[in-house]
Amino acid sequence: MFQGRWAGQVLDCCGGCSTRAAHLQLGGKRLLADAPPSQDTAAHLLMPPLANAHDHVRGVKPTSLGGFDLPLELWLLTMSGLPKVDPYLVTAAALGRQALGGLGSIMVHYTRPQNASRLVDELAIVAKAAEDIGVRVAIAIAMRDQNPLGYAPNAKLLADLLPADRECVETRMLSTPPTPAEQVAWVDQLAARIESDLVTVQYGPYGLEWCSDELLRLIAERSAQDGRRVHMHLLESPLQREYLDFAHPQGAVQYLAEIGLLSPRLSLAHATQLRPDEMDILAAHGVIISVNSSSNMILRNGIAPAAEMHGRGVRLATGLDGFSIDDDDDALREFRLAYMLHRGRGLGGGWELGDLLQAACQTGRESVTTITASPLVEGAPADLLVLDRTALTSDVVVPIDDAAMFAHRATTKHIQQMIVAGRTVAQNGALLGIDLGGVQAELNAQVRAGASDYLSWQQASAGLRQRVAAFYGAGLHRCG
Repeated sequence: MFQGRWAGQVLDCCGGCSTRAAHLQLGGKRLLADAPPSQDTAAHLLMPPLANAHDHVRGVKPTSLGGFDLPLELWLLTMSGLPKVDPYLVTAAALGRQALGGLGSIMVHYTRPQNASRLVDELAIVAKAAEDIGVRVAIAIAMRDQNPLGYAPNAKLLADLLPADRECVETRMLSTPPTPAEQVAWVDQLAARIESDLVTVQYGPYGLEWCSDELLRLIAERSAQDGRRVHMHLLESPLQREYLDFAHPQGAVQYLAEIGLLSPRLSLAHATQLRPDEMDILAAHGVIISVNSSSNMILRNGIAPAAEMHGRGVRLATGLDGFSIDDDDDALREFRLAYMLHRGRGLGGGWELGDLLQAACQTGRESVTTITASPLVEGAPADLLVLDRTALTSDVVVPIDDAAMFAHRATTKHIQQMIVAGRTVAQNGALLGIDLGGVQAELNAQVRAGASDYLSWQQASAGLRQRVAAFYGAGLHRCG
């Protein structure tokens, strides 16, 4: 554990932009007294690590497999049939890159298991990777029991395929899903096996499109009983908006309220297509929404109405969802993108910087870990991000808030150290817990070994992608 004192300008990210000169003393897993400065505090900017409130631990980057410049629904099909690789390597590569990018808490919505028949064993391996790196994670076990091909029954989407193509898709993508009771039971099994100071387990329904009423109601019931958090996708794409308007005439958000799934225990990813009345319902129930700026734009889903959500009282966090503007997992650049997208237009206000900082650091960590304590105060968890303030402000000639300099300039190159739960996770551009370069090299080798099978599947499933695109283009997802 890290024992020591840091002198610097402290940005606590609790809804304001001001900094204070102080010494932060870390002892074990807790922050000790916040001491007055006794030496120069200009060299370092001290702040909480950022949190990634929605992710899928994509150790293999989608761009490396041609997964870009596609709308969400076709992208999902393109990413099916990924090469089989070691789940430890996938997780360690993704979490390791994100740790170097300034993320200390990460949501793992585990939607693409390597071996679905041994899911709990595989997720124990995921937890081991997180522990080795030293970041906080929530493993949200993805649950789904309908619509594996798209927003319609399988028979409709397979109807016009050639017999050979249909057989290939049925063999590769279709199987009888476990019952809702079986899926919910995974949570208790996994929690008993892996939960620790760093790792927690959440219910992870995939989304309304992919979950039956029975499954969603059971998750809502169990969460209310055991107090465990829930994480799911909601209204990510325009097509989802259209489908859910048909499937739930009373409104998708109202439906979630009716079945008891809306509560402060729930976090939602994307919500790009929310309407004002739905924002009000979510705000009233204390739900947290992860705004995933690069993902929303890369998958052609638009820009989330984050400023309006914030103005209506919705609790917000920020996430990567496996994407970043430069495809480099730099959470500090992602923060800047969110700031520029949502800070307002012209003379109008938007999502203010202080509130965005709180969303990215404090609310995001809460959605992942359930830790609600303010960061960087005495007794708080010993989580700290240390930035090179000298480099950030080297040419500043007038007084400027450190928060503004962070928002406009900070990248991974400014990160000197990240400490999580009293342990140094990253220092001067390197991870201390794993050999990230070695992990990535072995992962790349395994992916390349499976590339021919992946390409064969892409060719075999081309007819399905064409059929699904035509189905949506004709508006049939709105017709039942």
